[in-house]
Amino acid sequence: MLIVRLAALGGALAVAGGMLVPSTHAAIAAPSATQVATRSVSVDVDGDGAADAVTIEQSAPQTFVVNVVTAASESAVTTVTSSIIDDWGVEPWYGAAKLDHVKGKELLLLTSGGDGVTFRVLTWRNHALVFERAPSSLAKGTLGWYLVDVEAARFGYRFSTVDGKRHVREFELFPHGSHWKGTIVTSVWKAGAWKKVGTKTVNLTAKQAERYRRLAGVTITHRP
Repeated sequence: MLIVRLAALGGALAVAGGMLVPSTHAAIAAPSATQVATRSVSVDVDGDGAADAVTIEQSAPQTFVVNVVTAASESAVTTVTSSIIDDWGVEPWYGAAKLDHVKGKELLLLTSGGDGVTFRVLTWRNHALVFERAPSSLAKGTLGWYLVDVEAARFGYRFSTVDGKRHVREFELFPHGSHWKGTIVTSVWKAGAWKKVGTKTVNLTAKQAERYRRLAGVTITHRP
């Protein structure tokens, strides 16, 4: 597996304009201990076509409460542990996106930042909020989705629908001259989870590699 630490980058990554970009710790203004991070959005989580009320509120230094009240007046609450405010000085809310093959959008929350950023995916299942397991996860655990997008590496996920089936290609790419080389693991959505169906090594031109950046093939809405 191509699992590496990118300490040689000489800085952390920050979320700016919805993109992961190089930054220095000095440029991050961390919130004071008395600040409370809160985010409220309206997004269709349960897939019934109507907007639901989503609130993310900080209840402790690294604990955030996610509350969803659906248009049908169902409600669900869960907690997410996140050090992203301490790590990067940004809130955990990253946005909402349609990732899998079940109706409704998933909620993306940043949980830690270092060489890259780890996030978790919350989704609506059986009248409750649950964490969606990542696909094969080359770089992180089964609940931790991981992104890196810098000159030295790209880790991320590219989504697509082929013949009515939802696919995701998890990639780890590294520059080699004018090309990007690495590994792509393909998974398909089946029986309520991502199932690995293949792994291949790739040697992509710069143009081909542009299709593999961050969360590709989906639109992230309700960005901070």
